Formats: sequence, structure tokens, C-alpha cells
Amino acid sequence: MSTEGTIILDTSAILHMRDLRPLMGMGNLITTNYVINELKDARAIVVPEILNISVYDVGEDEIILARRNYHLPRLLSDADVSLIVLALRLRDKDPVVITDDSLLIKFLRKLGIRYSVIFLRKRQ
Repeated sequence: MSTEGTIILDTSAILHMRDLRPLMGMGNLITTNYVINELKDARAIVVPEILNISVYDVGEDEIILARRNYHLPRLLSDADVSLIVLALRLRDKDPVVITDDSLLIKFLRKLGIRYSVIFLRKRQ
């Protein structure tokens, strides 16, 4: 992946990276308020500050509209949908979503949003 791009981080990118150094060189790291709210353990909570991750607010109304307009299933969490909303909002910056969620990847592909996988596991 090229450096200095717009990189949107899913919760999985923050939780599953044992070594955070590769993220540091990727470019402008961003995420959503929904992802930040999913971080619970002490290590994960400090990662956004350590990596200087910008947090974009996505409103509940935007989540509802995205679900309706793009036919996104309830199986996608609000945090997942918030990443789609943010990627569409920043489409002119050609963002890359970093995730390991196979269902989210399916919809990113469908919507023509670039993604990268760190550690892929199937949904149970």
C-alpha cells in the first residue's frame, strides 16, 4: 500500500495490530466516533492518541440514510456503517479502509471503496 494516503481504521485495525508501527507510516489516519466508542481495553483506548488518529463524527441520521440508500443489512454494525459513510464522504481523497471484517469488505467492494486487510476472520 502506498504511503501518505487517507487511511480509515476499523476497530479491528486498532485491536488486532500487535505492532502499531506499520500504521504510523501509512498516511493520514482517521476513524469515526463509533469506532472510538467500541474501544474498551486500556491498550486500545490510548492507540488513537499515540497514533494521532483524527476522529470524524458520523451522526445517527447518516447511519440510517446509508442503511436505506445502500441496502446495508443489520448484520453490519453501526460502527461498520459509519466507516462506509466516512469513506463516501471522503471519496475525493480515495481513502482506504483497513479492516478484517469480511461482511464489511463485501459492501466496500460493492460500493467501490478501497480496503486493506490486516487479519481476516470470518463472521461467526
